[in-house]
Amino acid sequence: KLCDTRWEAKISSVKAVRYQVGDVHDALIALSEIEGCNPETAHEAITLGEQLKGFSFLVFFIVWYDVLFQVNTVSKTLQEKDMDITQCAKLLKSCCSFLENYRKCGFKDAIIKAKDLAIELQAEPVFKPLKRIIGVKRHFDEPAQDGIYLFSPEKKSEIDFFNPLLDTSLISMKERFIQLENYSEVWGFLYNVNSLQKREEILKSCFALQSKLTVNLKSDINGILLCDELMNIKPFLSEMVKDKITPIIVLNFIKQHKMQDLYPNTWIAMRILLTIPVTVASGERSFSKMKLIKTYLRSTMSQDRLSSLGTLSIEKNTAENLDFSTLIKDFGDKKARKIN
Repeated sequence: KLCDTRWEAKISSVKAVRYQVGDVHDALIALSEIEGCNPETAHEAITLGEQLKGFSFLVFFIVWYDVLFQVNTVSKTLQEKDMDITQCAKLLKSCCSFLENYRKCGFKDAIIKAKDLAIELQAEPVFKPLKRIIGVKRHFDEPAQDGIYLFSPEKKSEIDFFNPLLDTSLISMKERFIQLENYSEVWGFLYNVNSLQKREEILKSCFALQSKLTVNLKSDINGILLCDELMNIKPFLSEMVKDKITPIIVLNFIKQHKMQDLYPNTWIAMRILLTIPVTVASGERSFSKMKLIKTYLRSTMSQDRLSSLGTLSIEKNTAENLDFSTLIKDFGDKKARKIN
């Protein structure tokens, strides 16, 4: 079962209704007509069946499906092990463009699609009229509510549901796109050594990377030497690899041939590059790893203890060589209570 925080789980739940709404409706009606069915279950099935035929519901889940399908496509692509930051930035840019265009004309397109589904369900393809709001006496200093019926039900659905959904999605996507674009401008040239052509352009990129890795006038790499190393290692790799030369291929080549001393700047730059996360591929909740450690049995765990568990996980090899019998005995001697 997929975690409900994954985009794939969300699109799967919407897709089941998007293309099988007629079958779902018929199944609910059939369930309510079964002899001996629990009255509460039958009533709930009939209610859900009627809600499925609501035109506003049809429009809303079509909009959700279109948006989630686009986001899930990008999300699944980002989970590929060969994905790099440059491709990631391009995908997010295309997703932002889709959302911007969908913001302009997507609601009308969703209404057209919803009308076809309404015909299939033998439902009326119109939005329900707005409910009458009971008038409340207002004082002279309170804002007026005269414009509450200025919008039609269709326009109100667009303002209250469609526009906030697309605006929120766009803002979230653009934030991620800007961050990844900044990474791509600095690190992008290292993702495909084959594409490195002119020395001037490579040198410019190497200097930009050196500046990025400089702290207190000290840098992890030398831009000029990195450029020379990339120009030198490229012919060797081109003979071995016909396709794209990825950072992991470069690292493996240097390690297998024990060339760390010959290409020190390339070795350092590629190792740093591969530690930069492209995305949270599994789409898990924040602090989900903490939740695995801090279970309901340890709900009062302090930060110090949590940090210690993290240290044990990091230093796994060292921890495996410890003599736990001696450690437990020492711990027991220190914590033992004296019994009179």
